Amino acid sequence: MKGIYIHIPFCVRKCKYCDFVSYPDKTALADEYVSALKKEAKMYRGEKADTIFIGGGTPSLLTPKQIETVCRMCFDTFDIPDDYEFTMEINPGTVDDDKINAMLSGGVNRVSVGVQSFCDEELRRIGRIHDAKTAYNTIWQLKENGFSNINIDIMTALPSQNITALSDTLNTAVKLPITHISAYSLIMEEGTALYDEYSNGAVTLPNDDDERDMYAFTKDFLNKNGFARYEISNFARDGFECRHNIKYWTFEEYVGLGAAAHSYMDGKRFYNTSILEEYIMGAEKTVTLLTRDDEISEYIITGLRMDRGIDAARFAARFNERIEDIYGDKLKKFISLGLIKSCGGFYSLTDRGIDVSNSVLCEFV
Repeated sequence: MKGIYIHIPFCVRKCKYCDFVSYPDKTALADEYVSALKKEAKMYRGEKADTIFIGGGTPSLLTPKQIETVCRMCFDTFDIPDDYEFTMEINPGTVDDDKINAMLSGGVNRVSVGVQSFCDEELRRIGRIHDAKTAYNTIWQLKENGFSNINIDIMTALPSQNITALSDTLNTAVKLPITHISAYSLIMEEGTALYDEYSNGAVTLPNDDDERDMYAFTKDFLNKNGFARYEISNFARDGFECRHNIKYWTFEEYVGLGAAAHSYMDGKRFYNTSILEEYIMGAEKTVTLLTRDDEISEYIITGLRMDRGIDAARFAARFNERIEDIYGDKLKKFISLGLIKSCGGFYSLTDRGIDVSNSVLCEFV
């Protein structure tokens, strides 16, 4: 079955690190945008899908009525089984009981909260609109209203961050009623406010060694507290891995709805315009036909992000060729260097391999 991704591009203001397609102060267009989503969704009527993910932007800026409309659109359009996973992203400080009830009544059964840090100074440096107390209270509000599957996003290698501050954030996180933690290292994207501050010397970032130490600390700390790593940046309590994101990492098909949303179906990748007004007016999609080599390369790169790695038998069944016959020399090299391991018919990155994963993965492009 496919996954469905729905992009909601509205936000209160751009975070300093944000390079996503999002628009501050354009929520007045939300009704028109939701209508455009419904029109686009009709193209896929009857498609079978068992995961839905509403991301952004800040989806929780939608009104309760708009949330209910988007949710109803999914169940009216797609063929969705009883055991579905339906995630919606929210930002602390942008939800109330009415919105939470709209999510629950609309069928959302998993929520992802953009916490990033429980340190107020770190939040200020990266331009978040909330403080630590608001994030903490939002998570409890979600739990008390009925959500039992809650993810939080945490960022590491933030400006002036150290292990002590990261430890404080993680200590707070694991005491909350959450089931999943996505822990991403800050990526400096050119054109963002934070990139300009860094270029001008206004902020300092942890060096590469400190960043690796923070990653190792995060992995060990979360593992000891019941959150097992199953993908380079994702940790879950047993049985609460994000089924939707696993579709991306195992190169399954998905439908993307909304401005800048990407889809992958029938060997084609296609995406919508990132210009909000153009999307509302019904701009055509851009389509790219993937070659067999493209698909194999992406399958390897995404699959190696998973802790379990790549199933050699599944690879052979999908591409009618053994992975060893295509990448045998590279696999042998990285195994000898201690960066990839082979176990039980799976190829996966070692801890050392994860430390230099970008260098390893780029050789499979």
